[in-house]
Amino acid sequence: MANQLGKRYTCATCEATILVTKAGDGTLQCHGAVMEIATAKPLPSSD
Repeated sequence: MANQLGKRYTCATCEATILVTKAGDGTLQCHGAVMEIATAKPLPSSD
């Protein structure tokens, strides 16, 4: 699996966040587990 440029990855164990600044092959790991792409947080509405 390739790392995607500009994506943020998070660790499920310690909640560390990584921002990929150079794409490459392989996987990002933290605490022995593969890190997942972080989901975007919703913006507050201006209602």
